[in-house]
Amino acid sequence: MYLQGRIAQDMYTRGQDYNIPNGYAPIPAAPTGFINGSYTQDVRRFRERNYDFLLGANRKINDFGVDLTLGGNQMYRRMEYNSVSVTDFVQRGLYTILNGRIKDPLYSKTERKVNSLYGAVEFSYKSLLFLNVTGRNDWFSTLAPANRSILYPSVTGSFIFSDAINKLPNWLSYGKLRAAYAEVGDDNVAPYSNVLYYSVNNNLFPNPSGQLIPVGGINASQIPNADLRPLRVSEAEFGIELKLFNSKIGLDVSYYRKITNDQILAAQVSDASSFTNQLINVGRSMNKGLEMLFTVSPVKTTSFRWDVSANVSYNTSEVLQLGLNPADTVISVGGGGGRFVKQVVGKPIGALYTFLYRRDDQGRQVFDANSGRPLRNNFDSYVGNVLPKYFGGITNTFNYKGLVLTTLIDFKLGAKMIAGSNMNALRHGLHKRTLVGRAEGYVIGDGVNPDGKANTTKSDIQPFYETPNVLGVNEDFVFNSGFWKLRQITLGYDFTKYMKNVKFVKGLKLSAVANNVLILKKWTENMDPENIANISDNETGLDFWTAVPPTRSIGVNLNIKF
Repeated sequence: MYLQGRIAQDMYTRGQDYNIPNGYAPIPAAPTGFINGSYTQDVRRFRERNYDFLLGANRKINDFGVDLTLGGNQMYRRMEYNSVSVTDFVQRGLYTILNGRIKDPLYSKTERKVNSLYGAVEFSYKSLLFLNVTGRNDWFSTLAPANRSILYPSVTGSFIFSDAINKLPNWLSYGKLRAAYAEVGDDNVAPYSNVLYYSVNNNLFPNPSGQLIPVGGINASQIPNADLRPLRVSEAEFGIELKLFNSKIGLDVSYYRKITNDQILAAQVSDASSFTNQLINVGRSMNKGLEMLFTVSPVKTTSFRWDVSANVSYNTSEVLQLGLNPADTVISVGGGGGRFVKQVVGKPIGALYTFLYRRDDQGRQVFDANSGRPLRNNFDSYVGNVLPKYFGGITNTFNYKGLVLTTLIDFKLGAKMIAGSNMNALRHGLHKRTLVGRAEGYVIGDGVNPDGKANTTKSDIQPFYETPNVLGVNEDFVFNSGFWKLRQITLGYDFTKYMKNVKFVKGLKLSAVANNVLILKKWTENMDPENIANISDNETGLDFWTAVPPTRSIGVNLNIKF
């Protein structure tokens, strides 16, 4: 029996200041006697504390074994944001808070706590048959008291049949079957999503008598929902693990099916309510797929060894439910400029939509007869899914007398993206597609006019190439976002065998490491498909502003064990 306790804390404070300098063209002029511009100074503070305890015991009686574990955790998280912005300055070039004409302070604080109790018990028989049962209960502070508690169990069984069955082929070194069912839960909302709260304006305003008084108001565009329930995920998994030919070949295959219920989604409401959406428990989705790990040692001698490890996953998904009514089949979760990520009942999670060029019944593109510019459809269209179906990595390790070379190739396949940074290049004349028409000084679109006659209208170059962005037509830049990359190369040598006379050194290894080495294959134009400025899950697959170029790093790693 054992008892373990732990207290952990993670914290940081980050300060930031930035300015919009005097004379910046887009900002309005300052009143007489002041210099236009702005300056912002903000501080972010984060603190997370975790209190844990764990009680365990195990017992073995003949061929049977029992391992029992009980534990608990309390997580407390606090985030603060303190910012002061000033507009217009008294003294030119002096960027301080006191030098500002209008001061606009902002302060926000969020707190979140999760209390948890959990337990697990493992039963074993002859170290070949195992049954694991777990249970966990969480209490979320972000939800109403009636709904903040959620209990989720799991059960896992495994059978090492290679130890139980005597008459197996000699080439089968090890075999195990496993099956599992598990549930997990999460609050999946920001703090205070279940209450309506207010704020006081940072500045004072005159009442009818002219006296300056504070003014407050509702500080939200979202209708709170006091009846939100925790999200719940249930998953069933079946797998087999094999080792063949004295463990020279290994294969681990799993099939899973996961259902997510009570997803918390933002449902749009009438703007007349002065709100934009309301959080409701309606989302239901399904994921299923295969996961495989394959290992092999093609060459193994006294001085040289070559090992290969490949992990490959295949996943498909489907949105099953979005609203309380059958007619609620679409929710837009992110986008802009004619680029949208939507959840659509019957389609995979993360459906990508954009507007397409208008075409006639014969598939010919339609251009405006007067301006010669392209026209678009009046509705957006589904152009693919933003989540990959296939992803994984292949690791090769070569070991020659302690000199080890390792390479990692990874990949993601089966997804689409809108490479909007190419749209920016197009509208500014920086894309190679804008070379068409430069010599002539005009462009004649290849297609027809709305009346079906061949288009012969000359369009000025600049507005012609600006039109797709104005119309939100991203058809030209819907790309396969898949890739194959040489992600890492490591070359190292183990000097441990030369350190036998150094008593306090147990191991010494020196390695050179290179990351983001090479893109082996991609389908996007003028960009790395992973190098996009958007980082929100709701904007996966959407790109517009050019991100900071990716970096390739080369370093040295010295590992010493004492």
